Amino acid sequence: MPEIAHNNSNTSPDYLIVRRRWVTAYGLRKLLASLKGSDEPYRTLYVKPDSQNPGPYMGREVADILREVPTSETGLAIFQGQDSAIAISPPFPIEKDFSAEGLDSYPLTEILDRNLTVGVVLLRLGNYAIGVIRGEKLIASKSGSRHVKNRHKQGGSSQRRFERSRERLVREIFDKACEVMRTIFAPYETRLDYIMLGGEKTTLEGLEKRCEYLTKTDVEVMGRHLGVERPGKIALEEIHHEVWKSHVYELERVPYAP
Repeated sequence: MPEIAHNNSNTSPDYLIVRRRWVTAYGLRKLLASLKGSDEPYRTLYVKPDSQNPGPYMGREVADILREVPTSETGLAIFQGQDSAIAISPPFPIEKDFSAEGLDSYPLTEILDRNLTVGVVLLRLGNYAIGVIRGEKLIASKSGSRHVKNRHKQGGSSQRRFERSRERLVREIFDKACEVMRTIFAPYETRLDYIMLGGEKTTLEGLEKRCEYLTKTDVEVMGRHLGVERPGKIALEEIHHEVWKSHVYELERVPYAP
């Protein structure tokens, strides 16, 4: 997952984050419309992932915003006003660096308008759900469950036997999820744009280590994990809301203290 980049300079920051939130595609469109309707004289900067040359606005203030906002595997869109700024990490990668006077939201809305095909893997111990969405529509899916015992807190040989049995059950659900993944994704493999995982972090990390399909696929597996409480058909039907979420950071200029 992306790491947070902190401001390590000896100078005071020009901007500080005052609010951060996740917004759906609908919420992001509303936010962009409100920014366009304001009288604020914005400047625009798009920074693609791992960019080394973000453009002509790479002055002290923009550099400070980039230090304050966590790095992102999808890049950042920055709208800088007189005393505030908005930084947005979109759901999928920004493809090129771009800067402009005024507020230019086109590259962001272009991302939202893409009819991407995304493979989704939802997993919590005991339940799995695998699906393919195109845009916001679920076009293929399968879900299931396997019993996995809760951790045993008693000591001695009984606990060791229990833990070995539990580890076997965990491996079995990983293998079953991986098998279903291959089956569900196979008809769409040449058309999959991304794969996204959702569920409990440690469980997903175990799946990624165990499932050869995820380690060898040519499809990009996104680092952001989707929030889901109970994997299943219902969760898959609603998961497009999570898939298309953006992370929004609101920043304010720090008053100058002489």
